[in-house]
Formats: sequence, structure tokens, C-alpha cells
Amino acid sequence: MTNFRTSAAGVLLVFAACARMGAPPGGPEDTQPPRVAEVAPHTDSANVPLKPELTLTFSEKVRKEQAQMLVQLSPDPGRLYFSWDGPRLKITTQDSLRPDVTYRLRVRPGVTDMHRVRADSSFVSYFSTGGQLDAGEISGTVTHADSGVFGAVVRAAWMKDTTLVYDTYTDSSGAYRLPYLRGGGYHLLAYRDANRNGAYDYTREPGAGSTVSIIFEPAQVDLAIETADTTAPILRSAGATDSLSVRLTFDDPLDSLQTFAPDSFTLRTPDSTGALLPVDSVVADKADVKRILLYPAELLIDGQSYHITVRSIKNRAGLILKSASRPFTVRPAKSGGGNAGGRQR
Repeated sequence: MTNFRTSAAGVLLVFAACARMGAPPGGPEDTQPPRVAEVAPHTDSANVPLKPELTLTFSEKVRKEQAQMLVQLSPDPGRLYFSWDGPRLKITTQDSLRPDVTYRLRVRPGVTDMHRVRADSSFVSYFSTGGQLDAGEISGTVTHADSGVFGAVVRAAWMKDTTLVYDTYTDSSGAYRLPYLRGGGYHLLAYRDANRNGAYDYTREPGAGSTVSIIFEPAQVDLAIETADTTAPILRSAGATDSLSVRLTFDDPLDSLQTFAPDSFTLRTPDSTGALLPVDSVVADKADVKRILLYPAELLIDGQSYHITVRSIKNRAGLILKSASRPFTVRPAKSGGGNAGGRQR
């Protein structure tokens, strides 16, 4: 009886050892990153409905909340709504898409599967709500201190409707490309999204701006990011070299999109308590981005002292000078000279 029990125990031990010698549970280790296997509408589709059903089907199940944060649609249609069915992500938009616009559906790098394997490449697909994809393109590089800026945001706002904004990111060399744009003029902005909130923080993040017009061929625009401006503009000087205009000089480049209302400028003679002299018009000086030209409604008098007060002047960083004043005296014009930035009366 004892020998039987000993033999049976030995068989059980051998069986248990054999069971432990097999392959580890769960199959081979997952080392392949997730990828987008299917997209709808298909890439380069046209005549897509203004309330489309967008879907991204990944090659495997992924971490949902993280993946949703990496999905972007440009131009921005408002809030995106997500629903999942296994590895398939359905996307709907808060607002209807615009007619006759080419959209980019993008998944940024970083999508991670259930085994924590991360995708380091992005996915991009284009479709149009019109009959064909737009043909315009802007490309270039973004640099800072002569080096390419990786991950900088580049935005292009259509001048005919500045609410139509396309955006992209620079690659490791600082290069960017915005394809399939409508023809026309664009305001460009490049900046480092330091806090990753998708918005330009004028007071903390360095940026650079430019304008470009797309007509028949792709446009090339290189942008050099400057150090972030943290202070409002300062009125450095005011002066007039003739009787037609007053030249105001600031310490910062001014906002190129700002329009100057004459009632934001108060011109008096001979000082801040003197008689008011009406201002006819105010324009940016095309020869210097830090200057404004003010045109009084009446001729200025040689040798006369004046006092100018300016309000609500905005620099390129979006910071506003609330109010500043300067005295000045009109200097007699030199013979044969003129005001290059002035106008004819």
C-alpha cells in the first residue's frame, strides 16, 4: 500500500513539472506598435457630407483616452466626439464641416496598445467636402537661433475668412508642410506650444509671423522664432519733420493686423491741457514695423510745440499699451526734402 501511494505521488510530481515546462501563458510578446489599418472616408475622397461619420480602425485595441487626445481634424470643426467598438474609433463633429474645403484627419505619434507598445509615427489622411481636393500648398522651415525647431505649431489663417485656419507641426529638422489649401492670402504663425494646450501664449512662448499669397504655385515661407515678448509696447518718441504728419516710434514691432482709429490718438497744442487738434487718419509705416504715421486734420506749424497721447496700441505678441504721451516740436523741413512715408495733400 505504501509503495502504491509513493508511486502515485511521483507521477503527480512529474506531471506538474511537465506542465510548468510549456510555453508561458499569453503567447509570444507583443512588440509591434499599433497602426491605423483603415480610415473612412478613404484618403483623397471628395464630396464628403458636411456631417460625416469619420472612423479610424486600429490594428489592435489601444488605450482609448490617450488615443482620443492624439486625434485632430484641421481646419478645426469644433469639439470632436468619440465612440469605440473594439479597435474601431468613430468620430463626430460638434459643428458641420465647411463646404468645398479640404480637411486633414491626423493621428499624432504616441498611440499605445494594451501591452504598452507605443507608435512613434503619425497617420494622416485628407478628404474634401467639395468636388476635388484643393491645390494650394505652403511649406518651409521654422528655426530658432539658426537651428530647426521640432514640434513647433504652424498655423495658416485664410485672409478672406480668418476663422478658416489650417495647422500642422514641424518635423525633427524644423520643416513643415501645409498641402491642399484654398488659393489666396494667408496669415502664418509659428510657435512652440510649450504647455501643449493648442493655443499661442503670447507672453510666454516664442513665435514668429508672416503673410503669404498662394496663386499658381506652392509658396515657400521660412519662419524664425524670436524670444517671447513679455511687456507691452513703449512709445519711444514722437516727432514731425514737416506740416503733414506725426511719426510715432515704439520699442516693439506692432501688430500688422491692427487698425488704428483716429479717436485713439489725442493731439493738442502746446501741451496736454492745450487746444485739441483733430486727427484725420492713422496708418502703419510701411518702412518700419515699429512706427505709426498720424495725419492731423490741420497743417502743423513750424516751431510749434505739440503733445500726443496714444491708447490701445498692440504689439506682435498681442500685448497692449493702454496709454502713453510724448511732447514734440515741429522741425522746419529741409529744402529739397520730404516725408518719404507721408501722403500728398
